[in-house]
Amino acid sequence: MAVQTSGILEFGPSVCPEHHLITARSHLIDRIVAACEIIRLPEKQVGGGRLEYARKQHAAAPPDTGKRGLMPFRKPAETKTLRDTVFFDFRLRNPQNWAHFLNNHLPICFALMDRTGLTPAEVTLILPARTPGYIVKAAEFFGFNALPSDATISGDAVTFASEPWIGIRSVREEWASLPRVREILAQQKIHDAAPADQPEKVFLSRRGTRNLENEAEVEAYLAARGYVTIYPEDLPVAEQLRLFEHAHSMVAIHGAGLAPLLYLSDAARLKQLVEIFPCGHMTDVFRVMAHQVGCNWIGVRGKIKPEHIAPAYDLDKPFLEYSLQSFEVDLASLELAFEMI
Repeated sequence: MAVQTSGILEFGPSVCPEHHLITARSHLIDRIVAACEIIRLPEKQVGGGRLEYARKQHAAAPPDTGKRGLMPFRKPAETKTLRDTVFFDFRLRNPQNWAHFLNNHLPICFALMDRTGLTPAEVTLILPARTPGYIVKAAEFFGFNALPSDATISGDAVTFASEPWIGIRSVREEWASLPRVREILAQQKIHDAAPADQPEKVFLSRRGTRNLENEAEVEAYLAARGYVTIYPEDLPVAEQLRLFEHAHSMVAIHGAGLAPLLYLSDAARLKQLVEIFPCGHMTDVFRVMAHQVGCNWIGVRGKIKPEHIAPAYDLDKPFLEYSLQSFEVDLASLELAFEMI
């Protein structure tokens, strides 16, 4: 592809086929005999939009405070001028979140580097000043310079605007599979033979928010099936990517720990994902991604709590209040998910 200094990437929607979601047992389908519900998730179109970009001299001020998804900061009193590098200002749409950074910001960067002829060594990613260290390490893993800063940044930049922001969901797997990205992953030995201690079956659990109230019960059930419990935050970047590349089957609580799914190679061994959700955070983001990378998917929804019922039926407002709430999973729903997948 010829190097371009500006342009517009336009992309249509992609199609995600139908899947199924399994609920906890209840009397909602039979008042005498409790049973799991099997919910059909119909085929749907996902994403589509445009990404406009330009390489130019630019002064990038940090975004306004108070917007959803941004960490607050003090007004900068300085301007930093960068030389001998090209910067992307990624201080928007919460790059401090592991999944947002790996699945949104980096794919945009990969696509625009491909268009503008840049290499990671030539690029500096500008991040909010209080960006967690593991995000900085992820940037460095892919060969970028990372600069957490709340100052105005001036210099040679690639500016971009995605409309809508989530429109890239239809194409980000393609951007994460560009030759330059595959080359980096190969250099980092992500696709090499699996380490001796690499489990073939993984239970990706969570601590703190959105954790399982009956984790010990679920862990014992999965261990009897050969699953090893892993907390993704315990692993460095390379090992997280390697885990997804070499595991055969994964059961995972929905969350940012699933972000490496986007970077599976064509030779990846992961072919089965059972994603566990709390009622307060139902989303299809990793269902879509699993389809795009060739991984079978099925969802399992945790038990409904009394406080969920009224707001779940308030159709005029999004159901957001209980997104990070701990929850309980019915083992019968997991059993049925394994049978169906």
